[in-house]
Amino acid sequence: MLLHIRSGETYPISFLALQPYDIEDQMHDWEEGFDWSVYFGQRGIEVYKMVIRGNDVIQGAIALECKEDHVWVHLIESIPHERKEFSWIGLNLLALACRRSVDMGFDGAVAFQSKTTVKLMQYYMGVVGASHFGGGLMAIDEAVAERLIMLYLS
Repeated sequence: MLLHIRSGETYPISFLALQPYDIEDQMHDWEEGFDWSVYFGQRGIEVYKMVIRGNDVIQGAIALECKEDHVWVHLIESIPHERKEFSWIGLNLLALACRRSVDMGFDGAVAFQSKTTVKLMQYYMGVVGASHFGGGLMAIDEAVAERLIMLYLS
């Protein structure tokens, strides 16, 4: 579910495979340093877009990979701030990564490299519940994964 910032209403979401045309059609003004196209066709990497059900506007996207004992998030991004109408985008995307980890038998274990801004790492630790292992390396354990899945994907 996404929370509409102004009205406080919640909206159901869907996760769909991100397609190359999505990048051209909708993501051309997203973060310039992120090249989503590098993930297409790479073995073991799954790339998803998140939309509100019944609406094709991409609210967020995630690229993740099954590792030996966890899911590694290569890239996670939400719609640019100036067009953002909803909260909980990142939380839903991380909950998806946790669910994929559970599906793969890793008990929800997820890891990712955060941009090393203090504000963002504090968000991941305080709001998400991730642990920081130095240098921006973040991890989500089973208990946090269960909470994220329950709160955002149930």
